[in-house]
Amino acid sequence: MQTRVLGLEPITIADVVADAASAGTVVLAPSVEADLLADAAATAANNVAYGRTTGVGANRDESADDSDGMHGRRLVRSHVTGAGPVLPPEVGRAAALVRASQLSFPGSGIPFDMLDALVRSLNDGRTAPVRTFGGLGTGDITSLAELALCLLGELPWQDGEHHRYLDHVQASGALAFVSASAPTIAIAALAVHRLDVLARASLPIAALSSLAIRANREQWSEVAAETRPSPGSTSVAAAMRHFAAGSRYDHARTQDPLSFRCIPFVAGPLRESIDEVTAEVDRMIAARAENPRYADGVVHHHGSFMLTGLALRLDTVRLAATQWLSTSLARLVKLHDPDDTGQARFLAAGPSGSSGTMVLEYTAASALRTVSHLADPASRHTTSISVGVEDHASFATRGALALRESLDAFAAVLGCELVAAVRAVRGALDVTPGAAITEVLGVCDPLPSDVVDRPLASDVATAVDLLPALASLVR
Repeated sequence: MQTRVLGLEPITIADVVADAASAGTVVLAPSVEADLLADAAATAANNVAYGRTTGVGANRDESADDSDGMHGRRLVRSHVTGAGPVLPPEVGRAAALVRASQLSFPGSGIPFDMLDALVRSLNDGRTAPVRTFGGLGTGDITSLAELALCLLGELPWQDGEHHRYLDHVQASGALAFVSASAPTIAIAALAVHRLDVLARASLPIAALSSLAIRANREQWSEVAAETRPSPGSTSVAAAMRHFAAGSRYDHARTQDPLSFRCIPFVAGPLRESIDEVTAEVDRMIAARAENPRYADGVVHHHGSFMLTGLALRLDTVRLAATQWLSTSLARLVKLHDPDDTGQARFLAAGPSGSSGTMVLEYTAASALRTVSHLADPASRHTTSISVGVEDHASFATRGALALRESLDAFAAVLGCELVAAVRAVRGALDVTPGAAITEVLGVCDPLPSDVVDRPLASDVATAVDLLPALASLVR
C-alpha cells in the first residue's frame, strides 16, 4: 500500500488516478501543522474578511453574527443543497484527496484541525457524497459543504454511516474549506485519464482496420506527417508506422477514404487536446484558489476560482474526441464493404443472407451520437445568481461531467470497430501481419473466432475490456 505525503509538492492527475486504483495511506509532511498554525495565527490578526465576518454571495455586505460561535456551522449547513444522482465513491475520495493536498499549503487561513480531520477520514476509507448538480465551475460549495458536515458527524458518509472527525467548524475555516473546486477537478482528472487510455487504444484498432483494407502506408510516412507537422499528428503518424511495420501486402488503392488517409490529422488534435487538458487539471490541483487568500496575514479577495480555462479545454477535448470517433464509425462501415476488404459483405459467413457484423454499425452510430451530443460546449452558457452579484459562471463542472458521461459510449464505438477489424484481419487472405500488429492480434485473442451469425453483445463487451491492454501497446 502506497503512502502519499501531502504538503511537499502538489499532487497530480497521476497521483489521483493511482489512489483511485488502490487507496493508500495519506500523511502530512512534518512541516504542515506548524505552517498552518502560523498561517491561522497571522490571519487571525486581520480577521475582517468575506465569509469570516460577513455573509456570502449577495450577503457580502452584511456583518455576520458569530456571537454564538456558530456562523461557520450555519454557513456550511446552508450550502448543502446538491441534488441528483450521487457519483461513485472514487470521485468522492479523489475530491477529498485533491482538497487535502490544496489545504496542506498555507494561505487559506484554515485551522489545522480541519485538514487533520479530512486526512483521518481519507485513511479510514470514508467518502462523502458528490452529487451531480450543484457546481457551476466557480467553486463546488455544495459538495464541499456536505463533506464538511460529514466530518462534523451531522450527515452520513456515502456508506450510510455517521462518523465524526471534527468537533467544530470555526468561521475562519468554513468558507476556506468549501471555497474550492476539488470535486470538479477530481471528476475531470479521472475522466481525462480514462479518455487518454481510450485514445491510445484507438490507434492499434485503426491500424487493424487499415491492414484489413490494405491501406496505402504512404499516408502515414514521415514525409506525409511533415506536410503539416504538429506534436499530435507527428506522434500519431509514428504510431501508425509502428503498427504497420513489417506487414506484407500490396496496397489496394492510391488514395484511401479520409477516415484512413487523415488519421494523423484527426487523431493528432485529440492527442494534443488531451495533453493540454491534463496540464490544466494539474494546474488546478496545484492552485490555491480559496477566496479570500492570505499572504503574510494580509487578506486578498480575488476571482481565481473561475474555471474558464478548464471549461474551455474540457469543451475542446470533447469536440476533438467526437471528430476522431466519427472516423471509427466510418472505418467500420468500410470494413463491411467487399470493395474495400475483398471479403463478404458485413464479413458474413454461412448461408446466403447472413448478416455478419452488420448491426455493429447501429450500436456504434448510437454510441457516437451520445458522444457528439455531450460535446456541446458547456462554456457557451453562463448564468447570473445571488441577486446578480455572481453574474458569471464557467460551467466547467458540467463540462467535466459531460466528458465522464461520454466515455462508456466512446468505448462502445471502439469496441464495435475492434470486433469487426479483428474478424476482417483474421479472414484476410492477401496480407501477412508484421510483428507489431501480430502483438495487437495476440491481445485480441479473447475475441471469439466463430463467424456464423450469433449474438455479438458479449464480443463488444470483451472488446471494451481489452482497450486498456491495447492502450499499453502505444509507446
